[in-house]
Amino acid sequence: MAQLTIYLDAKSEGLIERAAKREALSLSRWAREKLILAAGAPTWPEGYASVLGSISDESFQAPPRREEKRDQNVEFDR
Repeated sequence: MAQLTIYLDAKSEGLIERAAKREALSLSRWAREKLILAAGAPTWPEGYASVLGSISDESFQAPPRREEKRDQNVEFDR
């Protein structure tokens, strides 16, 4: 894993330390997550996880599983 050194003024450092503490994250993890988001990594919408499993309509059924077709085993001459 790569390492990155960032030089901050005292005011910025304090802001970042407080933000990381609010989110109960280490400085390194907080910075990594913010940098990845700023770089354009895809994310789930806020509150997405709170709706999981919330459909209570009994007519909502998962489709039947299809049988997987496996590739044939092929041996190559060496």
